[in-house]
Amino acid sequence: MDIKIADFQPINTWILDLNSGNWTDENDMDTGVPRFIIDETTKRRYTNESSGCVRFKCFLLVFGTPIVHSLTALFHAATKIFNLVTLYHFWVNLEGDAYNFKGRLENAGNDLLNLIILPLSIVGLELSAIFGVLSPYDGRKLYASIERAAYGDSILAPCFQPDAQFHLFGGNINERDVF
Repeated sequence: MDIKIADFQPINTWILDLNSGNWTDENDMDTGVPRFIIDETTKRRYTNESSGCVRFKCFLLVFGTPIVHSLTALFHAATKIFNLVTLYHFWVNLEGDAYNFKGRLENAGNDLLNLIILPLSIVGLELSAIFGVLSPYDGRKLYASIERAAYGDSILAPCFQPDAQFHLFGGNINERDVF
């Protein structure tokens, strides 16, 4: 999924996606509640979990982010440094085009930029988790955007991503307020 500048806007307007269908559960507690909310800034859909649940998930991320993302960043940095030192981008076949020097140079530049951004992303993730305790939906959006920008995917909060497909702990994505 692509990243836009608007993904990093800290204050957003959220509307219910009335065309997305509703949550249903065995207890009928959330029946009739739309499954998604839309960020008016980016027009992306996020799961319509209760603000209390998103706030609690952000609270847990305040403690998990420094540990998990520091270790993940070390692994990512080691990989990027290895790629740059060994000139990996210049000797591996890039998309079947042996003469695509510009593409190889861009990939090497992306690795270098990623090395610079990784420490800043950990700080940004921690701050967005703290912000999510205060403003759950906006903090969730920021956390998801920073994860996508830093790693190209989610690490700790897959359920925070737009059109989320799964929860980190394997909870059913089709049920509201689960992990």
